[in-house]
Amino acid sequence: MAKQSNQQQQKKPRYGLIVWPAVIIAAFAALYFGGKKLIESRRNNSADSEPEYSSALLQTQAETTTVTTTTTSKYPTAPELSTETVTVDDPAKVLARNFLLVECDGKSSRVLLEHGSDQEIYPASMTKMMTLITLRELLTDEALDGTVIMDAGVIAEQEAKMAYVAGFEAGEVCTIKDLVYAMMLPSGADAAVMLAKYAAGSEAAFVECMNQLAAEMGLEHSVFRNVTGLHDDGHVSSVTDMARILQYAISDPFCREAMSTLEYTTSVTEEHPEGIHLVSTTLSRMVGDELETIPNPLHVRGGKTGFTNPAGQCLATWAEDASGKTYICVVAGSTTFEPLDAVADTLTLYKMTCLPPESVQRVTLDAADLPLYEHIT
Repeated sequence: MAKQSNQQQQKKPRYGLIVWPAVIIAAFAALYFGGKKLIESRRNNSADSEPEYSSALLQTQAETTTVTTTTTSKYPTAPELSTETVTVDDPAKVLARNFLLVECDGKSSRVLLEHGSDQEIYPASMTKMMTLITLRELLTDEALDGTVIMDAGVIAEQEAKMAYVAGFEAGEVCTIKDLVYAMMLPSGADAAVMLAKYAAGSEAAFVECMNQLAAEMGLEHSVFRNVTGLHDDGHVSSVTDMARILQYAISDPFCREAMSTLEYTTSVTEEHPEGIHLVSTTLSRMVGDELETIPNPLHVRGGKTGFTNPAGQCLATWAEDASGKTYICVVAGSTTFEPLDAVADTLTLYKMTCLPPESVQRVTLDAADLPLYEHIT
């Protein structure tokens, strides 16, 4: 028995040698497979969350991505000065206090010649160019075919202000087209006010629209107080702004036609069985072909005059060469009593488009060479 007991005691260590390594192996296995499972679980969780993260990132990117679009204004931009821009200071050549000559390219333009182009001026009846483009902004093409009854009060008020009236009678049925031509050719103040009342209900309401449009166009020096250009200390502009107004006006076929017409006869009415004969104050003062002999011949197409004692003689015109390139010239404060001086200033400046300024002599005009000039009062 003692021998058997000793044998059993000798066997116990052998079982321990077998069991403990097994326990250790099992523990390592548990750690291994448990860790592997944990890692796989984390990977799976990471894989499951990755699309959500990517989606959120894309959404954030989509929200913060700015799409840049180019908005092109329908209005002409301010004329650009360059190192080639010439300031003309010789009063023997140009009498005007302020002037600007630009070469146009679509809605842009570059300044060729200038003097005090951004100074405030009194625009006088050049204002009617702004009245014209504001009218076009307010009225549809169909509305231009409308009619309005001439108001006796409007005629009396403009005559009391010593403004020029086109000759319509009180109670006369006038077409809108006739009123436009009466405003732009002989510069009829009665026509301008009636157009304002037709389009906006009153001259005051129309003037508000003029100033709103001026702001939209970026005209920095213009404030309008009336539709006619009659003097008001607060009614101001600049030759730069007037050039942009004219540039915009001639981009519209209706406005362009109205300002490039020499003569026009209004519709037959009971008050005027033969209509009213209207003559352009601009094109009656020049033939238009005075610049045909310069190296790059130009033809003056039309424009708008202006005059008050404080404003002096003013003139805004456009001319074209054989290729169709457009030039715009605006002069203000030329002289007080000689309308042809503003024309002479304009033609002299146009010559400088292709001739050295120092070689250009001032243009002189003779009223006898202008057969329709005597028709303008």
